[in-house]
Amino acid sequence: MNETDKKTGQGTEDIKDDWRGLVAERCGGENFDAPGEGYSFSKILAEERELEKGNIKGDPSSALIKLSVADPVWKMQKEAMEAAMLFYKESLNATRYTDLTGIFDGNPFLNKTNEEICRLIVERKYAGISDSFSVDWVQYSPGSIKMALSTYISTAFFDKDTLIIFPTPGYPVIISPMNRNGAMVEEVAMNQTKKGWEIPFNYIGSREKVFLYFNVPHNPTGMTYSREELKEIVDWAIKRNVRLVVDEAYDDIRYDDSVSILEIPGWEQCCIVLKSVSKGYNATGLRFGIIIAKPTAIKALRKAMDVKDSGLFGPSIAAGLECSRHPEWTIKTKRDYRKLHQLLANGLKKAGFEDAGIPGAGLCQLTKAPRAVDGHCFESLVECVQYFRENLQISVMHYEVNSDWFFRWAVTFRPMPEYGLPTEESVIEEAVSRLQQAELVF
Repeated sequence: MNETDKKTGQGTEDIKDDWRGLVAERCGGENFDAPGEGYSFSKILAEERELEKGNIKGDPSSALIKLSVADPVWKMQKEAMEAAMLFYKESLNATRYTDLTGIFDGNPFLNKTNEEICRLIVERKYAGISDSFSVDWVQYSPGSIKMALSTYISTAFFDKDTLIIFPTPGYPVIISPMNRNGAMVEEVAMNQTKKGWEIPFNYIGSREKVFLYFNVPHNPTGMTYSREELKEIVDWAIKRNVRLVVDEAYDDIRYDDSVSILEIPGWEQCCIVLKSVSKGYNATGLRFGIIIAKPTAIKALRKAMDVKDSGLFGPSIAAGLECSRHPEWTIKTKRDYRKLHQLLANGLKKAGFEDAGIPGAGLCQLTKAPRAVDGHCFESLVECVQYFRENLQISVMHYEVNSDWFFRWAVTFRPMPEYGLPTEESVIEEAVSRLQQAELVF
């Protein structure tokens, strides 16, 4: 404390309080740092790090089994890293700002980034891509889909007159008070039917400026729609003047015969489509994404991006483009994840989770959560999921929909040989064994 502080009595805590008074309500107000007020993934990861301190080498029963965050742990193809290094070696501009244009010099990077994306999309021969499709319809996204949702789309399109329809459970980045720019939010609980989870479109009204966050393939439920169903949804959106923010992060990890919305003629009248190499190519750290929309929408997004960002690191763009050139790389990824899904679904069913099953797409399974374990009755879902972490050493995500409790089980985890769990199969077997020994009441 300096002399002025001694005279005024103002110490470190008072200065901290001065800063606290400047925190806007959109950041959570004066209690923005209260326990549990941060991003849910961050909170869970912090809890997991603390609990892992109790892991004992050679003792499988002590290991915290993390089935929570759906972040791929496998590595992307080495050829993608080689493309990044090649660009680094051959381009004089390899470490400069890339801005909106991305990379364009150095063999084999003769095409500018957006031109290359356009070429690759046309090459995929989506049924809804017409002959008029050009580079004006695409823009690479630094920060992948998360940045597009949190910053570019909200800056370009959202204001106090906007209504965002958000199906829940879901990925809440777009509706965070920090991101929605004053837009109104209407959360709509998804329905569970014999077919699976569905968004209740008949419930959604029509207003002047409406955006629906259309996360399909859906996270966390794994729900998908058929070509015919997507056609009905596009027709509905056009008729109701609703814009769809289509998050296709899991487009490359489909286990059924569903399709991208780009297969549907007319998608361009109502959709902003977001794609990424993060999941299907095991490349989350690249943060390379793609935005596809009508030229007017792309121009608006470029305007927002130009003042919000200076582009993605050039070698990361090179690696992302190399992934996009090889859709066949996702075949093994899907096969291996499907195998883990089958093992997990079988194990959860043995343990009493009756609604477990392989999803239509994605890296997670959603099941009902128990209301009591070993005689412990839970007053809240948070209490339930914390009991699983602290007593069963099993960490999962949780969601509450219409007062129903759900667990989300991710198949993105590593073997733990140092704790006697040398394979993914052995990790699942250990988790199932613990669940079978517990008395679960639903």
